[in-house]
Amino acid sequence: AVVSTQSTGVHSCWYMTDEEKKIILREKNLKTSQEPSAGRRKDNNDQAENITITKKITKACSLYCPYYIVAFSVYLFAYNIIIYGILSVMPFYLDEITGASSLEISYINTFFVLLIAGMTMAFTLVVQLADKFMPWLQSRMLFMLLPMFCFAVFFIALSLHLSFTGYSVILTMLAITASTMFSGSLFMVNYELDPAHSAVRMAIFNSLGQIAGAVVPLLKALITYTDPTTPDYDTVLRQRWAYFFYTLAGLAGSGGLAIVIAYYADPEQWVNRDKKRDNEEEA
Repeated sequence: AVVSTQSTGVHSCWYMTDEEKKIILREKNLKTSQEPSAGRRKDNNDQAENITITKKITKACSLYCPYYIVAFSVYLFAYNIIIYGILSVMPFYLDEITGASSLEISYINTFFVLLIAGMTMAFTLVVQLADKFMPWLQSRMLFMLLPMFCFAVFFIALSLHLSFTGYSVILTMLAITASTMFSGSLFMVNYELDPAHSAVRMAIFNSLGQIAGAVVPLLKALITYTDPTTPDYDTVLRQRWAYFFYTLAGLAGSGGLAIVIAYYADPEQWVNRDKKRDNEEEA
């Protein structure tokens, strides 16, 4: 038997003994058995590709959906139910409970819209002033948690038997409190925590939060509807409206609680941003 240069890589050829042929055949068989088959190579490639896709999805989720985005979604959902409740549901309450005319309700609703716009600009100045005297973390937590606490108190107050003027005063306080959302609260904090990805993250929690617009009328109808033939109709109707306000107060509390949980679940991002602000001020 002759071993050629092509098969062995040796630059000469020679005659082999039977023992040498057995050794070469054994090595060749061993090499062949160690090479993966076409099917096995495909399975390995598919597995590697799946692992790569999983890593990309995991990275995207951690990048665009950190813990606080879930909290922001809950917070904004609760806030939007409150703001839609003030502007779209409260006219029904004023009509059914106080007997206010359509003209009076339209005036007060227009006033609320203009008040929210004006107070948003005012709170922007308040936040800038607070930043000069308070650490970043304390300032932002104040403007996110205090409004939700005020919402809960004001909605409980709405369940009381008041005059049209009394309800108007409480609704005015609710509108002023709602103005903090756009000046010192969620949207500002979202940008400050991670400017590079803030747009995508805002799109996520804002989309989820806007679902509240469809929930409010359903929630109002489910809780407050009272059959006109119900005995003692006025008392029952007031009680059901009180349940509606208690529900809104609970939602306000859940929004604030979500922010607190998000902070304790991953405080590093918040603390790092606080330190970064301090370093910027020192520079």
